Amino acid sequence: MATKSNRGPGAAAENRAALVAAAREVFAEQGVEGPISAVARRAGVGQASLYRHFPSRESLAFAVFDENLAEIEALSARPGTTLRDLIHLVTRQLEGNAAVITYFAREEDPALRTLEDRVAATLAPKVATAHEDGTLAPATTVEDVVLAIGMIAALVARVPADTRHARVEAAWALLTRGLGPA
Repeated sequence: MATKSNRGPGAAAENRAALVAAAREVFAEQGVEGPISAVARRAGVGQASLYRHFPSRESLAFAVFDENLAEIEALSARPGTTLRDLIHLVTRQLEGNAAVITYFAREEDPALRTLEDRVAATLAPKVATAHEDGTLAPATTVEDVVLAIGMIAALVARVPADTRHARVEAAWALLTRGLGPA
């Protein structure tokens, strides 16, 4: 077996990105409690590199969340993006990250609240636009939309992967009717 060459500090950003991508895949396949060595192996880096970037399993799982949120923020910043576009992306992310959601659902962590606040700040302008165009009832708040996302996340964590998408779509249809125009 050939050993990996040390590419040095210049590869740090590339290694970090590879680790987060590998974690997303490994967590989806084996759960967050799966072997951390599988993440390093899939990323093509040594375990020492993994632990330099992510000293704990939690920090790696948070990195997956943070990357998802960065994707949501980037989509939100594009002209013409609607609340529905953002909800579609959030739903796809939730469906693909059920293991990470379940892992963090075990305890209340202030860092999770920070991520939730970022989601709310990202959604706020789109919720305002949805009020203006009649997509959302005027009384529906950003907090209501974040709560709906949390409800979908809880559902995703409990539904088998083969029925997840259909159940999530049905739940969003129900929630949309409740949050929609009066």
